Amino acid sequence: MKSLAPAARPSRLKTPRDATQPPTWRPGSPTRRPGRFLRKLSAALLVGLGLASPARALPITPAELQKKLAAGELVALIDLRSTDLFQKGHLPGAMNIPAALCQAKKLPPLGYVVVYDDGLSPDSAAAAAAELGRKPGIRADVLEGGLPAWETLGGQTTRPSGVQPEQLPMITYAKLEQLSPQDVVLVDLRRPHPPASGSAKAGARTPASPPLTDLGARFPGARIVRWPFDPPAIRKSGPGALTPPLFVLIDNADGQAAEMARTLKGNGILRFVILIGGEAILEREGRAGLQRHGAGLHLPVTLPTGSNP
Repeated sequence: MKSLAPAARPSRLKTPRDATQPPTWRPGSPTRRPGRFLRKLSAALLVGLGLASPARALPITPAELQKKLAAGELVALIDLRSTDLFQKGHLPGAMNIPAALCQAKKLPPLGYVVVYDDGLSPDSAAAAAAELGRKPGIRADVLEGGLPAWETLGGQTTRPSGVQPEQLPMITYAKLEQLSPQDVVLVDLRRPHPPASGSAKAGARTPASPPLTDLGARFPGARIVRWPFDPPAIRKSGPGALTPPLFVLIDNADGQAAEMARTLKGNGILRFVILIGGEAILEREGRAGLQRHGAGLHLPVTLPTGSNP
């Protein structure tokens, strides 16, 4: 005779996990999504009501941005450079809002935004991203290394193909001082000064050459190389390890930096700048004026249009 008791049903309760075993869920798994969604929604409402500050802008590497775009994620791109530079080439689909105009600019809720500049003004880019993040419906991050880092890693731009007029990026001493030393590689292309000339008598000892500026003492923490293609010397570490470093080419204002810049471009490295004035501006610590080395006279450096002294 068959039993009238209902057949045993498999239990839906999970077997208790041994306390010594690690949890089976991973960050981002379905078991955590509702909590994360509610926290994000609450934070967005608080920001919208003015009861909380917007999230701080974070750096995003070019490789991370490429993955987001390749996956079809919605990312609004904003170019913070001048209109003139924007027209010469930018990330496809980017809109141009110069950094100084971000606070006053009225924008629709763009969602997730990535801003970028020339990679030489990280504080300015972060400030612009923060201003955009205060607008309703916008969360902004900063592309680490700017447009040059994006191009160095093979990212597409709207620059026309073919031979273009040579434009070598420059940097002033004052702006170089503002950069993070962890992001900078100083390429020392300087040659020793010639011996100081004078009216020494015949048979007298020739005066020693004036020493070059000590780059390590002037820019503590920055890496210094004589040849920019040495991987151990230029390898980065930390969150921005996938972003190419910024090569700062320093010479005696004798054309060596321009030659090295062309070599870097020929090898697909586009994140570099030439220090305006070279060794002469280092000797003056960025100050304008005249300075003598024996009979040698160093004239003030003429900055290109649009540069900051």
